[in-house]
Amino acid sequence: MLTPCSSCGCHVQASACVCPHCDATLRVCGRGRAGSTAAALMGLALVACSDKEPDTGNMQMDYGVPDTGYLDEDGDGWSVNEGDCDDTNADIHPDAAETPGDSIDSNCDGDDDT
Repeated sequence: MLTPCSSCGCHVQASACVCPHCDATLRVCGRGRAGSTAAALMGLALVACSDKEPDTGNMQMDYGVPDTGYLDEDGDGWSVNEGDCDDTNADIHPDAAETPGDSIDSNCDGDDDT
């Protein structure tokens, strides 16, 4: 499950301790807990990848977290990077029919009436 980072707004795994986009601490993880093998291994994985830059030509950012521009938040089949100008409303996307005069750019062409 993805949730927005409180610092940068990028979507991160809900179980993440640190935002892979801005390095903000999201929650305290694995400190002072003996025998937390999973947390220790995750820490090693993050250290091993800490020198890597995001691959901006790919739909995946480092650490396996999707670039939010490619997520279809409203389930209409269009992401922001594909031209959806309001990814919180499934009725607004590049293939949507316009209703002239309703003050809503339903098809994301920059004009209400076309």
